[in-house]
Amino acid sequence: MAASDRLEGWWTLRYGGWTLLTPRGGRLDLSELERACFLCLLRNPRRELLRSELVAMRQHTKMRTLNVAICRLRRKVGDAGDQLPLHTVHGIGYVFLGKLREFAEP
Repeated sequence: MAASDRLEGWWTLRYGGWTLLTPRGGRLDLSELERACFLCLLRNPRRELLRSELVAMRQHTKMRTLNVAICRLRRKVGDAGDQLPLHTVHGIGYVFLGKLREFAEP
């Protein structure tokens, strides 16, 4: 991505949502479930998403699987030097409080 394509402070999904670019320039490859979560968050900015909504995105996904995926995602982002602005809303689900966009590939 060219420097002119980057927006300061933004989290960016690239390559059909399979890659997440962090505001500090980190580049993370996403699993299928991580990608599905981010695409759902992208379509519902700053909205509290129920865990059941996120689980329903993929057949045969269990609540525990989602929780583990979120934990791993937070760790991956932390290892890249950023903090994921995905907050747990206890008893409800999650809300992404950062700026998230999808970069349209040419």
